[in-house]
Amino acid sequence: MSGSSKSLGEALKLAISANLGWGFELFDFVVYLYAGTTMAELFFPSSVKIASLLEFYLTLVIGYLARPVGGVIFGHYGDRLGRKRLWFVSLLGMGISTIAIGFLPTYAAIGIAAPIAIVLLRVVQGLFVAGEWSGGMTFVVENAPDHLRGLLGGIQQGGAALGLIFAAIASEVASYFAPTPAQFASYGWRVMFWFGAIPLAIALAVRWRVSESVEWLAKARGDPEKVPILTVFRRWWSLVIISTLIIVGEATVYYGVVAFMPDFLQNNVGMPSGEIAMVVLVTNIVWFVTSPLFGYISDIIRSRKLYLAAAYALIAATSYPVLRMLYSGSYAAALAAGAVVGLLFSWQYAVLPAFLGENISTRVRYSYIAFVINVGVALSSLAPFAVTYLGYRINNTPLANILVAIGAAVLAMTFTLASPRDRIGAPLM
Repeated sequence: MSGSSKSLGEALKLAISANLGWGFELFDFVVYLYAGTTMAELFFPSSVKIASLLEFYLTLVIGYLARPVGGVIFGHYGDRLGRKRLWFVSLLGMGISTIAIGFLPTYAAIGIAAPIAIVLLRVVQGLFVAGEWSGGMTFVVENAPDHLRGLLGGIQQGGAALGLIFAAIASEVASYFAPTPAQFASYGWRVMFWFGAIPLAIALAVRWRVSESVEWLAKARGDPEKVPILTVFRRWWSLVIISTLIIVGEATVYYGVVAFMPDFLQNNVGMPSGEIAMVVLVTNIVWFVTSPLFGYISDIIRSRKLYLAAAYALIAATSYPVLRMLYSGSYAAALAAGAVVGLLFSWQYAVLPAFLGENISTRVRYSYIAFVINVGVALSSLAPFAVTYLGYRINNTPLANILVAIGAAVLAMTFTLASPRDRIGAPLM
């Protein structure tokens, strides 16, 4: 399948669909963190506030530990049956389980069944989420013209910022309908999850109209691998290790800094909710706007590997001054620091679909990407817990946040430099 014969219009439609679906996935995670302080007390009541919060953050980890299992399932059938059907199912299942959280009774109403129910829903979400981001990466890379895989991947990856923008809007809507702390604890946090029906409906409508992957139709439909993940482990085991550790590093930066930002600004800085929403919006608007640009630059410079490593090096070098600004207590400094965070994270994030997708065969691409990113993200989901716990132990949560960010960026940079050489512009395997 020649890259020049692929339809740019169809590739754009797929990238936009992936953008919306990925945005909804991150909407769920960030809304969960936005409501974290309130939900921790409602579902995990304790006489010690930090204990409730830590238990609540562990539900994130439990849900994300289901992702590798879901990744193997969706990757297996995505490689054998095609990308489109599995990708649609992943979004629908993820959306239903997210909105359902808004209907859960609390511990005061049903006792121990409440935390059990929320954990079960997080596990179900994890299984479906596993097919979403990996399916989007696979689909977009395979339908993109060979010389524009970075650009199209960058459009897809901007969806993560869109999810945080939707989450900030949901927070403001909830604050409007539940302006007092008592009202927010009663029903306001539920409004945030119910708001997810809007981005979900938009994403499903766009996704219904996409076509099957042209690369999969040409190279895998007639003779798919019997067990794709076993082929991945047998032929590309070293690539699996390298790529998984890259994802662990970059996703720890995300979950420990970007997604954790609302909770941190509320609990450790005491910033008003309206100012928090603006900082989050600035961060993610910068990310959303620059993501296609950074992806396209990686198509032009002909070295995604060095480009990606440079981004991680810069994140490590600037984490201390930028996060000190972000959590200084100054609203103006937080806005400026948020914009820098959005810019730096967008740089590396935009390149990942093309970077991961170009070094693996079409016959097993969904399985490979699904396994790598879901194992990596499952491990990195410990970041909010790790920052909170380390901050408690050293009595300095801002410093804990900085240390986790630097360590994660160095990890990602190290294994990016150990990755195979680039295949920019070459036809997919």
